[in-house]
Amino acid sequence: MRVLLTLIAFGMVAVPALLALARDDLPRGRRIFNALVIFLAPAFALGLIHGVPELDGRALQYPVAWTTLRLVLTGLALILPWCLHVWLSGRR
Repeated sequence: MRVLLTLIAFGMVAVPALLALARDDLPRGRRIFNALVIFLAPAFALGLIHGVPELDGRALQYPVAWTTLRLVLTGLALILPWCLHVWLSGRR
């Protein structure tokens, strides 16, 4: 089950990056840049979770609030590639 969830999460990140890479209306360098931005954006959100001690589960004050923020950032990490794909492909 854990492998299936990991594959689904990777697909939610990889598919918009591959769609951005497959576009024909932009130069190759711009397509590669857009695909890298889309693919690496979740790493930034997850890196923020692991980089801030309160978000990493070591909150001394307001642990419920920090846990809620951690859950929101984790959800953002999975939705952010699709939002970036729509935003970057909508501009022309």
